[in-house]
Amino acid sequence: MSIFNLRQKELIRLLIAENDFKPIKYYSGVLKVSDKTLSKDINFIENYLKNKNIEITRKPGSGIQIKIGNHQKIDLLNDINANLGAFDPLSIKNRRIETLKLLLTKSNQNTSIQKLADTYYVSKASIANDLKFIGDWLQSYDITLNRSVEGTKINGSEVNIRKAIASITNELLNDTSDGLDERSISRLDSQTIKGLSKIFDIDLVLYIEKILIDLEKTLEYTIGDPYFINLLTHILICIKRVSEGNQIQGQNNSSFMFLSTDNLISESAAKLALKIYEKCKININDSEIHYIYQYLVSCGVGQRLLGNSLVIKKDQEVNYIDITTSLIKMVSDILTFDLTKDPLLHDGLILHIRPMLNRLKYNIQIKNPLLKEIEERFTEMLSICQIVVHLITLKYNLNTISIDEIGYLVTYFQAAIERGISYKKVIVVCHSGYGTSQLLTTRLRRAFPQWQIGDVISEHKLSTINLDDIDFIISTVHLTIKEKPYMLVSALLNEKDIKNIKSILIEDSFENTKQDLQLENLEKLISATDIYINTEDAFIINDLENNNAQKLSFYKVEFGKEIQIFLAGNCNVKRLAIQIVNNTEDGNRIKFLYSQS
Repeated sequence: MSIFNLRQKELIRLLIAENDFKPIKYYSGVLKVSDKTLSKDINFIENYLKNKNIEITRKPGSGIQIKIGNHQKIDLLNDINANLGAFDPLSIKNRRIETLKLLLTKSNQNTSIQKLADTYYVSKASIANDLKFIGDWLQSYDITLNRSVEGTKINGSEVNIRKAIASITNELLNDTSDGLDERSISRLDSQTIKGLSKIFDIDLVLYIEKILIDLEKTLEYTIGDPYFINLLTHILICIKRVSEGNQIQGQNNSSFMFLSTDNLISESAAKLALKIYEKCKININDSEIHYIYQYLVSCGVGQRLLGNSLVIKKDQEVNYIDITTSLIKMVSDILTFDLTKDPLLHDGLILHIRPMLNRLKYNIQIKNPLLKEIEERFTEMLSICQIVVHLITLKYNLNTISIDEIGYLVTYFQAAIERGISYKKVIVVCHSGYGTSQLLTTRLRRAFPQWQIGDVISEHKLSTINLDDIDFIISTVHLTIKEKPYMLVSALLNEKDIKNIKSILIEDSFENTKQDLQLENLEKLISATDIYINTEDAFIINDLENNNAQKLSFYKVEFGKEIQIFLAGNCNVKRLAIQIVNNTEDGNRIKFLYSQS
């Protein structure tokens, strides 16, 4: 990392850009700092430049000038730009992130508005606004911003401070500007390394990554990338905080042994702590080791597939197998699409839900990098999963499951839906030659291997075919048939055709869902007293609040064009109510009034 602060880097750039002597007051005016502050910066820069044989010349009455050759100029600019990525010192967002990093990672030290203003060469009023924003942001982690005559620093529990650091690290990981490229020596992508290197030493990042890769080999389990990065980030935060004297307290040896039911993972956490000591010479106490253990089990470590046999231990506290079964059954009921006989869905969800429940148990939050795309592409499945997951939390008395977690569940169900709709009996209508017809059939079988493809026929023969057992028709010519759905494709079946076929089949499946989502299906999922017919939203909200004797907050989630979901609740209430509106211009409209903790 560069040893210069942002103001000093900007000063070097200004000096390099000038060919003549300029007074110190000129530079202090541009950078909006005092002459005294700027003189200190010049002295600091001079000491650094001596090792590079670069000199800052002072001329009484004229000012200062940097004496530098072209090659030296390039080297120096590269030095001050190292690890900066596309950081904009004038960006309010970046300035606030940098200030948050300082407050969180140096939580035992005071800073001041003046010091921050000097660092970012902005007014004290701008820093005051930044601190107000930061104070509001920290409240969500139960951290307060304390100001006194000594300065400003944060106050909160060690666990909450680490959660806040993890959150700000995620902000940096999502920075898509160009940065380091360590792909040749790291499993991590360059964007992730760039983000982590803004807070942690890059050598330490790569060292901890290697430890985790070795751990995967020992446990014969590959941690998924989002969980791997989450675990890596936690350990880096742990090292940084412990090295500054901030340990997690409260878990003694006996409680650690009692909670650590998987001996192999417990031993792995302890060995990991030993390797950290060997590298960093810091002692990781039992509470910290247990915290690492929690993250390991929350990543799914300790469970794996051997052949076709699922090898995992059944938790006594929460029966995740029952939860998986209920989840699949409820989604099937809403979709009126039987997913209960899909072994890939069942086994995949079990492997995901067990560590997810550990994350709920230990209050470990993860970010889903695919969430935005899931919200855009799989809107309806996401909404269905939100409803069902809420019902699951009611049934099994679980903590609230975040939208990031639900997003991961959506991918399992979406894949199952696409597998389910791929089992189709199909005929092909084609007026091209025999060779082209065979090529089309071959490409269809390759794109949709589960399809049972019957004859390739001409359009005029279609009227003579019994279509009762046919699910779908692929045609290279326009058809007037209405009995069965069909898709017009190119005789060579290009990638766009394949994408369109999948899209049509999936949309058709959800159209059926909307048609079949009747009152009797909803009554399987919730109490009949929570189903409202042709009732104003305000009345339902008031009724729910009166029944629960407390105020609720409501949120809307889209569910197709004709179905709306309203989420509502507070930290104490979990309820789900459904309104069915009949005889509207758009047909039946269903609203889910959904209260969650």
